[in-house]
Formats: sequence, structure tokens, C-alpha cells
Amino acid sequence: MIEQFFNHVAPFAAIGFVGWIFAKCGLFSREDARSINRYVFYVALPILMFRLIANAPRDEFDLGLMRGYLISEVLIYILGFLIAYFIFKRERLESILIGMSSAFVNHVFFVLPVATAAYGSTAIAPIMSIVVIDSIILYAGTVFLLDVLTLKKASPINVLYQTFRNPHIIGILIGILFNFTNLELPRSVDNFTAFVSSVASPTAIFTLGLILGFQKGQGGWKLPITIALVKTIIHPLLALAIFILGFSLEPNASKMALLVAAGPCGALPFVLALHYKINERAIAQAILISSIISLFGLSYLI
Repeated sequence: MIEQFFNHVAPFAAIGFVGWIFAKCGLFSREDARSINRYVFYVALPILMFRLIANAPRDEFDLGLMRGYLISEVLIYILGFLIAYFIFKRERLESILIGMSSAFVNHVFFVLPVATAAYGSTAIAPIMSIVVIDSIILYAGTVFLLDVLTLKKASPINVLYQTFRNPHIIGILIGILFNFTNLELPRSVDNFTAFVSSVASPTAIFTLGLILGFQKGQGGWKLPITIALVKTIIHPLLALAIFILGFSLEPNASKMALLVAAGPCGALPFVLALHYKINERAIAQAILISSIISLFGLSYLI
């Protein structure tokens, strides 16, 4: 387990620690972090989503696994929202993103590189199938909901216009077009998207480390700890129960999905919070705590 921790898990979390140190040393400001986040939001992430979906090996996807995982994370999403909104009395928009944080794992930025380092190419198809449903349903659905609730004139036309001009939605839709029409990426486009998307993960985690470094300790930790435990403990247990009882999947067949379920809270809710100017403190804290827990959980599962 110690070897798995140092070789396959810890290296991918280290860049967040670097960001935290740089913030504490005063080398970056909060405005610097927001500027970097704008690059992630408008450039790196949309291109990464396009590339991942366009190249996703859908012929290798296990539909039972995808349905079971989607059910598990929708239930966890609702649980996280209810905890934040009704128990901790958070604002509705923040509660939505906390619900998303409870369910949306850091699969692209963290679990995928960890799993491929440990298992090689066999990890790609099952994890990518989850990335696809998360991008198309969970993430796009959350963006749509935020647009509905934040637009001053939330008419159907305005909401659709706002949603479909979102760079992430554009990247997802173009990726779906390429994947389902079996269009091959031109070599120049493939090289460009590979080059740009390669920095999305470390940049987002580095920005998260910066934001955590700027926080001075005000506010409580009860909600972030609760959400982190929901993500890293309740979610994988619920997913395993659904896989076995609902879809008759063997634990070994669903091990990559369980790695995803046991992963830390995703960085995308944090990126969205900064972009939509929603309080990101609890989300950032939950990502930090769940990342620490998942370091050991993923090492054990591997």
C-alpha cells in the first residue's frame, strides 16, 4: 500500500501542495488564482472535455456499469444538496455545487492518471464511460441549472442561449459529434488538443492549492468533513451495493468504477463556483479533505 501511495497517488496531488506553498509565500495573489481559473474554464477544460469525449472508446463501454454508477451519483448528489441546504442552511446555489461536489469525482484530474499509472490502458474504457456520462448529464445538467437560477430573465430562449454559449457545453457537444459520427481528428487538431488539455489537470489542482493557501481559517469544517466522508466512503459503498444488487456485477468487473467512486471531490464544482461567484470555501475544503482521505483509500483499493 505504501508503494502504491508514493508511486501512483501522491505525485498527482503534489501540484496542489505546491500551489498552497506559493500562496503562503505570497508569490501569487487571489486575483492571480482567478485569472488562472479563467484560463482553465474558457480554454483548457473545454478542449480537454472535447478530446476525452471525441476519443472515448464507446464500443468498450459497459452500459450496466454506466447506469449503475449514474444512479449512485444522482442519489449522492441529492444527499449532498439536502445536507448543505437543510442541515447547514447554505444558500441554494452553493448547496447545488456542494451536492455536485458530493457526487462528481476528480476522475479526469486525479483518478484517471492514477488508475492508468497502476493498471495501464485497461483502466481507460470504464473510467472514460463514467467521464462521458458525468460530462453529458451531471456536469451539463448543473451548468444548465445554474444558468436558470442566475439569469435575471430566465426565459427558455435566454437559458438555452446562455447554456449553449458555455465553452464546456460547446466542447462536450462537438466531442459527441466526433465520437458518434466516427470522425477522425485531423493530426493538427489532435496534436493541438493533446498539448492544451495536458495542462488542464495540473493547472486546476494548482489553482485549488492557491485558493486553499489564501484561506485564513475562518468558518467551520463540519460541512466540508461531512461532504468529504459522503464522497469517499458512502459513495463507493452505495455504488458497490447498486452494482451487485441492482446489476449483478462482480466486484472485480466494477473495480475501476469503485476507484472513481472512492476518489476525491471533483475540481469542476470549484471552477464553477469561482466563475459564477458562488462561495467556494466549503467546496475547496471538501476537496482538500476528500483528497487526503482518498490518498489512502485509492492506495488500498489499488
